Amino acid sequence: MLLVDKSWSLILNIIIERYLAGSTICILWHDDFEWKPQGEAKNYSSFVGIQMKTLSGSFARNVVDVEAKEQQLRQNDLAYDDLMLKLTISIEMSHCESFLVFGDHIPIFVAAFSKASMYSIWRSLHNRFVFAHVEMELGESCCRDYFFEDQPNILFVVRNSANGTIFELKTNKYVGPRAEEPAQLLLLDRFDASKEQFQLNTILFPDKLRDLQGREVIIAGFDYRPYTVIKSAQSKGIPSNARDVGAAAQSDQAEVHIDGTETRVVLNFCAQFNCTVQIDTSDANDWGTIYPNMSGDGAMGMIIQHKADICIGAMYSWYDDYTYLDLSMYLVRSGITCLVPAPYRLASWYLPLQPFQGTLWAAVLVCLGIETLGLVLAHRKEQKLYEMRDCEVRSWWSSWAFGLVTTFKLFISQPGNSNVKSVTVRVLLFACFLNDIIITSIYGGGLASILTIPSLGEAADTLQRMRSHRLQWAASSEAWVYSIRGSDDPLMQDLLSNFHIYSDEQLLHLAHTGHMGFTVERLPFGHFAIGDYLTAEAIDRLVIMKEDLYYQYTVAFVPRLWPLLGHFNDLVYRWHSSGFDKYWEFRVVADNLNVQLQQQVESTMPGVGQGQDDINIEPVTLGMSNFVGILVVWVLGITVALMAFLVELLSAKFKQAKSGPTP
Repeated sequence: MLLVDKSWSLILNIIIERYLAGSTICILWHDDFEWKPQGEAKNYSSFVGIQMKTLSGSFARNVVDVEAKEQQLRQNDLAYDDLMLKLTISIEMSHCESFLVFGDHIPIFVAAFSKASMYSIWRSLHNRFVFAHVEMELGESCCRDYFFEDQPNILFVVRNSANGTIFELKTNKYVGPRAEEPAQLLLLDRFDASKEQFQLNTILFPDKLRDLQGREVIIAGFDYRPYTVIKSAQSKGIPSNARDVGAAAQSDQAEVHIDGTETRVVLNFCAQFNCTVQIDTSDANDWGTIYPNMSGDGAMGMIIQHKADICIGAMYSWYDDYTYLDLSMYLVRSGITCLVPAPYRLASWYLPLQPFQGTLWAAVLVCLGIETLGLVLAHRKEQKLYEMRDCEVRSWWSSWAFGLVTTFKLFISQPGNSNVKSVTVRVLLFACFLNDIIITSIYGGGLASILTIPSLGEAADTLQRMRSHRLQWAASSEAWVYSIRGSDDPLMQDLLSNFHIYSDEQLLHLAHTGHMGFTVERLPFGHFAIGDYLTAEAIDRLVIMKEDLYYQYTVAFVPRLWPLLGHFNDLVYRWHSSGFDKYWEFRVVADNLNVQLQQQVESTMPGVGQGQDDINIEPVTLGMSNFVGILVVWVLGITVALMAFLVELLSAKFKQAKSGPTP
């Protein structure tokens, strides 16, 4: 018995000292495997012990609020048992990264850990697993779980018999195609407890990620350009660089050519680490959603169901999905903006007032008032200096009438019929005529330019204008606004009240009406991700907004504990620092997108090309709409003239009746 204890203690303490030091070790104690920490491992304090027999009663001694975690799991309708709960708390609170499991507890642990690692909000990329058992103690089915296919750092310590001294150290293959059974165990070394030495002295946790030997990396994606581009290699006559595992093996859609600003990151990753890129479009018809009970649909659902290894295509760092999955370092900045209806031409009753601004109209009125006052005073002085005929009325009323009528006639370039004798009045009339002819000439030129190159209304091209116009805007998925659904900003809440979700066919019809806004993505280097429903004819009626509704950084979503995430993030860092992100965006857009459509949208931006302030303002043939304001002035003038004529008739009859009949 002492030999047994010494044998297990020897090999396990060596493994802990060499490979597990520096991490928190979670140990599932087993009564048939007696060992105790010795040497350096004895002073190692980061141990979390789990006793399987007394597991249910151990929660009462916990310093962690286990009931809160249980309530959360029940609220999300997630199944759990005592071991799952204990592992979840150990990972989340103690940050367990290394695990030591014995005998028949191994399959129980694997099933519980697969769930607990997702229940815990904390996660690690450096997990190591040591499974100790006696040879022939476990059946062949114990290593058939996907856990043994997806985790590279697994070490089996297998004793040749219950009292034997030879231990075989094995690890799962992990690398290579899945058809070659990456879960199969390979011998690394042997340890002789009686001699306390290894046979080969090999590394027990080798770096399997440096060369994946053709292991498949499956992308969950759909054709969303320029992030992901999927083309049938056979129908397009282009070489294939990936296989669509969601298509039938003999179909034309099985062999595909994939490209895209984010797809190229995965392609270069596999080129560096010798893996095979595949894509699965079977369920990836949309970005998808992860539900609280850990089910999902769309591309995200394929990740949580272990149908794919990585999900790309303008995936934002959504927190609710992050709680169940893992995400990479950011890939690109994506701004969500809208193509909104272009401003309409203005043709209204106040068109005659548009040549001058309000302040200039005020200055003109002041000038006319000064002219009128000057003519009144000069005319009054003339009456005193010269003998007027007896029929002429010498009064202030006649002077005011002369000043007002003469000023109005001069302003509209009409000649007067008054007999002026004073040189002062004549000089003043000449000065007023010169002043008014300059004003009327400037006004005429401004009116002519407005009539032939009309003014435009206000486009809903900012957030404030979208709200004030109550512009209805739409997209094909809730994913477009998922990031701002929880915003407490009143402006965002008002904008979301006008947001609608339609199918691509409905959006295609609505885009040609020119009465709605449509979401597009603004890429970091000036290009746009535009839906297929936005055709060139539809964009003719639209302009791009001056600002973004909001922006986020795109990421790649991967399953929990995906061991390649660290290397993938390192590649993304190098990608950004090298400047390839800009080059790839321009290259992918040129190869796979409608460049003319990109330029058409770009031309509606302020300061680029004509800009949205100059859309459709070329000279046009005049129509009746151009004269609406002038006709209003004409009708108003006729109405006032008729009213004045009626007043004069009534006044004349009243005077005639008052003076009596003529003899």
